[in-house]
Amino acid sequence: LPAPEAPTHSGDAAVWGAARCLANENAQLTVRRISLDRGTDPAADATRLVLELLAPTGDDEVALTRSGRFIPRVVRRRPDPNPSDDQADGPYQLEVRTPGLSPELVWTPGPPRDLGPDDVLIEIRAAGLNYRDVLVSAGMVPPQPGTSTPTGHRLGIECAGIVAAVGSQVRDFARGDRVCALVLGGLASHAVTNAVTVAHLPADMTFTEGATLPVVFVTNGYSLNYHARLAPGETILIHGATGGIGLSALQLAKVCGANVIATAGTQAKRDLLRLLGVQHVLDSRSLDFTEDVRRLTGGHGVDVVLNSLAGEALVRSLEVLRPGGRFIELGKRDILNNSQLPMRFLDNNIAVFAVDASRLFHDPTVAGPQLSEMTTRISTMDYWPLPHQVYPASRVHDAIAALQHSRHIGKVIIDFEQPPVVHRPHPPVTLNPEATYLITGGLTGLGAVTARQLAARGARHLALLGRRGTDTPEAAGLLAELDQLGVQAHGYAVDVTDTAALREVLDVIQAGGHPLRGIVHCAMVLDDDLLTELTAERIRTALAPKMQGGLALDNLTADQDLDFMVFYSSITTVIGMFRQGSYAAGNLFLEALTRARRHSGRPAMAIGWGMISDIGYVARNQLNDTLAHLGTHPVTPDEVRSEFDELLTEQTMISAVGRFDWHRMAQVLPGLAVPRFAAVMSTDNRQTDSGLRDLRQQLDTASDDDAFTLVAEAVAEAVAGVLLTTPERLDRTHRLDQLGLDSLMAAELVVAIRNRLGCEIPPLEVASATGINDLARRVLPRLRHVAGGGPGTHPS
Repeated sequence: LPAPEAPTHSGDAAVWGAARCLANENAQLTVRRISLDRGTDPAADATRLVLELLAPTGDDEVALTRSGRFIPRVVRRRPDPNPSDDQADGPYQLEVRTPGLSPELVWTPGPPRDLGPDDVLIEIRAAGLNYRDVLVSAGMVPPQPGTSTPTGHRLGIECAGIVAAVGSQVRDFARGDRVCALVLGGLASHAVTNAVTVAHLPADMTFTEGATLPVVFVTNGYSLNYHARLAPGETILIHGATGGIGLSALQLAKVCGANVIATAGTQAKRDLLRLLGVQHVLDSRSLDFTEDVRRLTGGHGVDVVLNSLAGEALVRSLEVLRPGGRFIELGKRDILNNSQLPMRFLDNNIAVFAVDASRLFHDPTVAGPQLSEMTTRISTMDYWPLPHQVYPASRVHDAIAALQHSRHIGKVIIDFEQPPVVHRPHPPVTLNPEATYLITGGLTGLGAVTARQLAARGARHLALLGRRGTDTPEAAGLLAELDQLGVQAHGYAVDVTDTAALREVLDVIQAGGHPLRGIVHCAMVLDDDLLTELTAERIRTALAPKMQGGLALDNLTADQDLDFMVFYSSITTVIGMFRQGSYAAGNLFLEALTRARRHSGRPAMAIGWGMISDIGYVARNQLNDTLAHLGTHPVTPDEVRSEFDELLTEQTMISAVGRFDWHRMAQVLPGLAVPRFAAVMSTDNRQTDSGLRDLRQQLDTASDDDAFTLVAEAVAEAVAGVLLTTPERLDRTHRLDQLGLDSLMAAELVVAIRNRLGCEIPPLEVASATGINDLARRVLPRLRHVAGGGPGTHPS
């Protein structure tokens, strides 16, 4: 496709940016932006413009050039391909870059693994995927300590493979041994763990079989032997008995000589349990199991419950314990929701234990005995590997989806026989220690973060500009910190709109013998309000640092050989945040200036930052919660430094960085309901936009009964979509957990309702709903009174 002509009128971009905000501040208006590059035939130009005006498409921005008609699109950035991306010839690991229901997962190079005296280095051949991995990748639980990286979080808590090295005090393992283990960051090519969390594998056991063992048998040994003291002749109720924990618990109960009552959520899974020899099998999705348990135990109840159910089913499970019974809680939903537990159940000497195998890493003296017991039982063939579904490492997304929706029996295993494609970032830029790098707005906030990053990349001479110079509150600490790093940083009291003062600083740099090689323009002034309330003076105040400062830097360095010039923009410019017309105008001008510089062969980049935690305007004004409501979530200063590094290395021309809930933003900002944002909205969002409009139109004229019917149908469709079934197969009076909805699916349902119905329903409302009909009753008033946008705020 041809490219648009050379950018020639960068100043026009400011008006374009303000108009983006106008579209959100005045939802009743249809605001379109058309750029006409006039040719030599005025009549032809007029015809093209008239056709665009009389036959508009859904696009809100159009560039009519001599080469054709062009329309912009916001797309997800992908790192520039590196020729070595397909070479997994060194250590690698899986990182969760962006948590969510559709997380961004990236295979990246792994760091060198240092061994302590009691450690074992394992070359991993297969790794088990666990429900906690799904929760971490969805952002629903924090990652384990020690698994965070500068760019994300590592997953995996168990593996099987070959010992590659051992610490000086390790005696039970040697290089070349076949083992399975509890590890942190097990979804990787290599992992280091304490020797007491490692167990030998039999010679005839495959690595994928071995990877099914550590978590389930350590969890059940710790739960049923250590805590519950399960004894011969006692009766245990095992919920979700076809999962990894459930199937291993069946083996442990058999060895112990205990009687088993098991539950499962589908007829196929219940049939499997009967084939495995379980005599008493019940439905976990019906609360009738309580009466069945009483009948099967002659009214006495069970001695032990191994529980993974939530909500009312958890409470009912407590009810079937006999006096002196022990309750083992393995689920996460009620713990994460801080649900209340009726204390009346403890009156009969009931003991309740909450067990999380991932916590056992911090006490290997607990995990060690359980692994030893597992090894012994495997050698005597009392325990054996679990049924499992194997996914190659390249399909880890599919594996997580399978576990999330319970589309498996036993365990889900990631196989490393065929290494995945590993993304290897380009080597970071190394800055010239003899050169000077200038940062406007560089003595505070985002500018100070940038100064630290330039220093980390080798800069030893920094010129940091600010209107108050060294009187800026953060300046003294920043300059002292840089001095400790061996950086000669000078603070200058300069207003970037003062061209003469800016020229003086550049002359000082030139005379100092360390020529200017890079510029980062961070300076800004905010004066937010509706466009209808802004005066010319207020607009000029906000525009000047961006426009005048950017133009001055561009003009004054026209004859200098720069390695980079970076302009800081904001996500508000992309989305047209209401009340920020002046700010968006100045930023979009800088993006246009970036394109003009690049077209002329000069270096330029523009980075639109989203909300940043701990620093800047958002942190000072405590706007995190407000912006989260608008659909933007913070990145940390460390993530800012990492992203800046990558963008500078790749010389990405225009980009935005942040965590964005695009569909939520579209609910608040009507200007986002255009094709320009289609690529960053989910497929479901794009497919349901028209259906959402139709539903709202029907509700406007529907009676109360008809409105309830419409919403109940839509809620049933949303629930069915999450459960991978059809609406007609769902009993609308059954509790959602009885239908098979777990905590992660409940979070997915919140998003599905938002997408299908265009309203927010709190997760606790979903969790406490007594069924689809009850949930529809809670959704209906919200849908009929969908809240509009809040006050204008500033996410960067």
